[in-house]
Amino acid sequence: MASVKLKLTPTFWLFLAGAIFLKKGYFALLYTLAIVMHECAHYFTARKLFYKCNEIRVGIFGAVLYGEFDSVTPTDRVKIALAGPFTNLFACAICLASWWVFPDVYPFTDVFFQANVSMAFVNLLPFYPLDGGRVFTGILENKLPQSALKIVKKLTVIFSSLLFAIFIISLFTRHNLFSLGLFSVFLFSGVLTKSGGEMYSKNAFVFNERHFKRYGMEKKILVFNANNCLRDVAKRIQGNYLYSLEIVNDDMQVI
Repeated sequence: MASVKLKLTPTFWLFLAGAIFLKKGYFALLYTLAIVMHECAHYFTARKLFYKCNEIRVGIFGAVLYGEFDSVTPTDRVKIALAGPFTNLFACAICLASWWVFPDVYPFTDVFFQANVSMAFVNLLPFYPLDGGRVFTGILENKLPQSALKIVKKLTVIFSSLLFAIFIISLFTRHNLFSLGLFSVFLFSGVLTKSGGEMYSKNAFVFNERHFKRYGMEKKILVFNANNCLRDVAKRIQGNYLYSLEIVNDDMQVI
């Protein structure tokens, strides 16, 4: 199995230093572990579906998987997105089982349980760029392939604006909803910001002869093992590309 390339950004070390200064280093490490597990689940699921994954970057606001996902299919989009929350829920189940068998470990794993619960359920919200938003996008793409992402992003803007309004109102009350305001800003910035390795953002389009004559066509080489089925090949052929297929043996030599 391929190893995961994990990059710890300067903001992560700043976050960890701040947590240690506040005597919350243990909590920070457990939350970071839950986040990295979440992204690794995305990573290995994407690799299993033949997508190229470059690295996982861990920063002050969490972790992000970067790779080449331009031609992701709606079905694969849903599978990759759900892998993260399901992994966190599985970790919660392991914690619950351990408490039943070894009750003494509860004080040491309670924070880890809470981290995984929050990671799972927050990410299942149907708003971009959360995993739930990607699942929602994948479902909509079956009927609205060209506008699915736009619809989800518009709903996210409405939802994040509502959360921020609640945060502003809370400033005039005794309730402290700073985390809600921060979350609303995160959602809104996720809609506006597009990084070079952003997952699932580009829609494939049907071959158009006029477009081909004017702009040309990108060529992709697909490499398969001799044991692969035609079904595996068909899953990888998506979008406006010229494909070249190569069959290799177990030593990666072209047959």
